[in-house]
Amino acid sequence: MKTYKRLYEQYISSDNIREAIINASQGKRNRQIMRDMFNDPEKWIPIIVRWNMNYKNPPHHPVEIYDGINRKKRTIICPTNKEQVIHHMLCNILKPIFMKGMYEHSYGSVPNRGGLAGKKVIEKWIKHDSKNCKYVLKMDIRHFFDSIPHDILKRKLRKIIKDEKFLVILFNVIDETRVGLPLGFYTSQWLANWYLQDLDHYIKERLGASHYIRYMDDMVIFGSNKRELHKMREKITAYLMECLGLEMKSNWQVFRFDHYDNTGKRKGRDLDFMGYRFFCDKTIMRKSIMLKCSRKAKRMKKKDRINVYDARQMLSYLGWLDHTNTYGLYLMWVKPNVTIKKLKRRVSADDIRKAKETKRLYELEKSGKHQQAAGV
Repeated sequence: MKTYKRLYEQYISSDNIREAIINASQGKRNRQIMRDMFNDPEKWIPIIVRWNMNYKNPPHHPVEIYDGINRKKRTIICPTNKEQVIHHMLCNILKPIFMKGMYEHSYGSVPNRGGLAGKKVIEKWIKHDSKNCKYVLKMDIRHFFDSIPHDILKRKLRKIIKDEKFLVILFNVIDETRVGLPLGFYTSQWLANWYLQDLDHYIKERLGASHYIRYMDDMVIFGSNKRELHKMREKITAYLMECLGLEMKSNWQVFRFDHYDNTGKRKGRDLDFMGYRFFCDKTIMRKSIMLKCSRKAKRMKKKDRINVYDARQMLSYLGWLDHTNTYGLYLMWVKPNVTIKKLKRRVSADDIRKAKETKRLYELEKSGKHQQAAGV
């Protein structure tokens, strides 16, 4: 196992701080401190270095939200501007380390590995290896982010990272919560994904799964034998508990995948995963997402003027539609209510306005600094 030393020097370097400022300020340059950091990083580099000398998490006020179609309750911790820069500095160092041993079909919160990339892989398996896609095991982990034990996570990190100064800062961020990883922290998604890396290799290499894919804590295994999938599920449940301190959710399923019988009748079940519904011959959007899209389009038609938030959201939905076999639904429920060209023009105009505003504020701040330096 490769170990990594002298990470703190890379972490605290000027180049890493500059990169972290650029990444952390994306979409937040309307905030005074973020805009100031972005416009004058050289001024902030020594300040950020001082932040790290005795870094402690500031007090937070968790926010409860109800997410998704089932209104699932989640507790979000919103990091301060200072923390966001620190988190990006940490992840800049951790990303190349975590990516090295990452399973090739681990998706979600990984660059160039979103839901669309995972969708294409599943479609390829279904199309070219139907024999090993006869049955499906679908499962996920109970309260995944909230349940990750700190002692096991830290022990795993200590095995590969041999820089105590770097670990002190990383562990301070992890210890924001007594157990689990805080939702809302940029570091959490990377640590959570990496935490399941050993599980990925166990399933693929030790258990010999033909086709296995993971989207954060949601897992799908395709196989040719139903009994073998049940045995795999039992071993995975034991591995999660014994090695990772996690518990599999009780709603796991093993079922016959969608297919046509000898008479041409459709049988089996489709796979609902990553917001898509996979069939043997097509892929469509999840029903709840399609309903949200059509209802959004109806509401937008009634408005005199479309705001930029609605325009961006609808274009996002249209991106989903474009990569699924749902053109008929688009023609019926979406196209009569919205015009794609108008949506794109609205978003483009807002992007131009924001760019001009950022430039104007930068010039004002620059001229103010020049006047101050000249003693005016």
